[in-house]
Amino acid sequence: MRGHIRRRGEGSWELKYEAGTDLRTGKRITRYQSFKGTKREAQTELIRLMDAVRRGDYIDPSKVTVSEFLDRWEKDWAANNVSPKTRERFSQLIAHQVQPHLGNMPIQKLRALHLNELYASLLRNGRVGGGELSAKTVGHVHRCLRRALGHAAQWGLITQNPAALVHPPRVQQAEIEILRENEVETMLASLRTRNALLCTIAIVALGSGLRRGELCARLSRSMLLQRSAPSASSNHLSRPRLACASKRRKQNMAFAL
Repeated sequence: MRGHIRRRGEGSWELKYEAGTDLRTGKRITRYQSFKGTKREAQTELIRLMDAVRRGDYIDPSKVTVSEFLDRWEKDWAANNVSPKTRERFSQLIAHQVQPHLGNMPIQKLRALHLNELYASLLRNGRVGGGELSAKTVGHVHRCLRRALGHAAQWGLITQNPAALVHPPRVQQAEIEILRENEVETMLASLRTRNALLCTIAIVALGSGLRRGELCARLSRSMLLQRSAPSASSNHLSRPRLACASKRRKQNMAFAL
């Protein structure tokens, strides 16, 4: 079985290799595949393709669907190169937002137009169970596809990354709503009768200005048993979430600590 590479441009190569024999004619089947990267990487990819033909598990790139590639990318690349949480999020986006719409399409036929149509469809009815999907989540879909299809281009399955040619929908920046003093009192009064621990957490969060992640980190270490004030940096405490602290709120803070 033979194969060789030919340079096409800067960092671009053509891989030529034999992919078995045509059972009808008895002639050898020759395949050509584009690859982007260094010469050494192109040689490694050529060896991988030829080994796949020898083992009998070679898949013609022209027949690989979007769904098949994304499944393989998630299992072989994402599982070893991103955090478990990121991989889980990629899996959710692929399974719920991409594969139902584009999964059966051959990846070599995927174009930027199809991605634009996908994003528009998701905005209208992309939520699991039905309903509009937020522009922020559609943006997550776009970033996942851009990374995955970038590898597809690098590995020679497609000639270019179609996700690099489109833009996700613009996310409207909503202005943060700050609780008024009377709303704080109402909220705390309701929490006191429902969940004392949650009420204590709310008092600490309101009085200190700690963000959710900062607060959870402190709770996991001390479980609110320490009577000293939380040691947040001055940068965090210099921007409280409320414009002012009432006497009642200070009393609540002291009671919680």
